[in-house]
Amino acid sequence: MFLKKISFFLIISFCAVCFAAHAAEPDWNQFRGPNHDNMAFSTGLLKTWPEGGPKLIQKIEGLGDGYANFSFDAKRIYTLGDLGDSCCVMALDRKTRKILWSTPIGKSGQVGRYYGPRATPATDGKTVFAFSQFGDFASVDAETGKLNWTKNVSAEFGGKYMGSWGYATSPVLEGDLIVLQIGGEKGTLAAFSRDGKIVWRSAELKDDASYATAVPAEIDGVRQFLVFTPGGISGIDAKNGKRLWFGDRPSSRAICSDPIYKDGVVYVSSGYKYGCNGFRVTHEAGVFHAEEIYADAKMESHHGGVVLVGDHVYLLTNNQSLACQEIATGEVVWETREVRKGSLTYADGHLIIREERAGGAIILVEANPKEFVEKGRFSWSDFSEKQNWTYPLIVDGMMFIRDQDVTLVYDLRAGR
Repeated sequence: MFLKKISFFLIISFCAVCFAAHAAEPDWNQFRGPNHDNMAFSTGLLKTWPEGGPKLIQKIEGLGDGYANFSFDAKRIYTLGDLGDSCCVMALDRKTRKILWSTPIGKSGQVGRYYGPRATPATDGKTVFAFSQFGDFASVDAETGKLNWTKNVSAEFGGKYMGSWGYATSPVLEGDLIVLQIGGEKGTLAAFSRDGKIVWRSAELKDDASYATAVPAEIDGVRQFLVFTPGGISGIDAKNGKRLWFGDRPSSRAICSDPIYKDGVVYVSSGYKYGCNGFRVTHEAGVFHAEEIYADAKMESHHGGVVLVGDHVYLLTNNQSLACQEIATGEVVWETREVRKGSLTYADGHLIIREERAGGAIILVEANPKEFVEKGRFSWSDFSEKQNWTYPLIVDGMMFIRDQDVTLVYDLRAGR
């Protein structure tokens, strides 16, 4: 009887472990994931990569030109691409990754020197919200691809983007609202209802829209959006669009990487010699204040984003380096030129880095705040000649590397 009880216990325990190991991940339903931090949920991944890289399991073609990434619900994957004369939102089956439908939301084409959409769709599993390079903001039925509505934010709401590179900021889901940087004199940040009507707009923040995406944060119990624009960094009340605080940090050039928040410190970084800044945000007697606590012109994240792991941020700089900084103080703990400029994400204790140059390497690096430790790298042969600005993405243990019309899918799961 005793042995039977032990056997039964072991079987139940084994089943529980197996279930946990194969439990579905939270849906990666918008740009940089549901937590807006670019930290993948997949675990049990390879800790080192073999020569030549992980196993390539699929090559997806037909996604069109552009730099959009992917969002996921339980059944489907969504992205954007220029196909013919139209910018299209597309759905793929999550298991087979075959294209299910494609829906035009506006015109295709070039803004600045680059073709195709830059923003990533957001989805709640019923509806997909997508934003084109020309400011066409659309709602599409997730199952059928039927277009619910589309609105051009420049023509209808006076929206305006910084520079000459088009709209690149992604829509953010916030309860029943969809929040989006549209820029313009009536307010940079706009919250839309599900039927496409504006609920509020940040009237006190009127900068042109940057290329970064608004990041939700809760500071001293107040839900707000961190909005990084040409004038600086702002905290916008999620309830009504009022500006709660402002950190003066002017920048006349491209602002692409999203802000980071931890324990009262907001971290921002952009290219063209502007570098990084840290702001201490405090709340006293119902009033917020922001004070700059550090600045470092060399720590400039251009397109590739910043990832926070524990107490440290990791970024790829315009100095052609990978750097690790302490977010509380801005201290550069280490920096290496073994990795060139690009984009990065986090998965299972590691950074996965994609160099931006055509044919650049994909590199696995420990998320180690003490030292640089590389665990593998590879590149592929049939790359486009365009720069790689779409972040590496890890979902379901698979790594998605988009290169314009083509996406390569690699199996990162250990023991496969």
